Amino acid sequence: MPSVVRSRSGRAFFLLLSILLIFALSACMPRKSKTIVDRVYELDPYGRLYINPRLQINPPRSVAVLPFRSRVGAGRVEGSESLFMSFQGKGKASPSLVAHQMRLAFFGQIAQLPFELIHPSRVDEILKANGLRSWESVKALSPHQLGKLLHVDAVIFGEVTNFDYIYAILYTQVAAGLRVEMISTRTGETLWRFNDTRRNHTVRIALDPLSLAVGLFQAGFSLRSINLTRAMDEISREAVATLPAPLKQSCPP
Repeated sequence: MPSVVRSRSGRAFFLLLSILLIFALSACMPRKSKTIVDRVYELDPYGRLYINPRLQINPPRSVAVLPFRSRVGAGRVEGSESLFMSFQGKGKASPSLVAHQMRLAFFGQIAQLPFELIHPSRVDEILKANGLRSWESVKALSPHQLGKLLHVDAVIFGEVTNFDYIYAILYTQVAAGLRVEMISTRTGETLWRFNDTRRNHTVRIALDPLSLAVGLFQAGFSLRSINLTRAMDEISREAVATLPAPLKQSCPP
């Protein structure tokens, strides 16, 4: 019996040591997208990430986050926009509302990295002063033209690919999808591309009328505007987390 106990404790110690070793090694590894566990939890196997080696070797110093656009179509997303606006006590949702909110959320996350960033309001002023008032007109310019116009080394285009909610009695889901692309204004190359969706689930179990009432309230409460905003922040944080640090800032060998 004592040998069995020692064997189990030895396995537990080995498992703990392995976990600590993995964390120690991963501290100096490039940032990556969501893990398999994340995707199983979110019930979302989709996700695309591209990183150009030049982004680590010769990263841009100055970056401009250009206006985002929403690619989501009619249907439930319109309900999401209306729900979002109603919780904020505002009027009818505009087509660019979600795109603008996502852009600000993304800017707030990437502002923590060592890039020289132009505030989105200043970017918009420069674009409008040059007659560029739509996403399509900005996209039509070459990267070199955008770099000369904004005086930056790289620009970031963004699109909202998903903004949705599901309400099914005791189950709710809030989803926010984002596709962003960093392009060098010096070479025209794509330096980084991220395309993924963040899904937050809320599940309640009711065993009696009281727990059913509480579960219904909690499920509905999960659709507050703060949770819709949080989903934007989370997908933006996940996107920025995949940006690798420059080689000169990486961990020593």
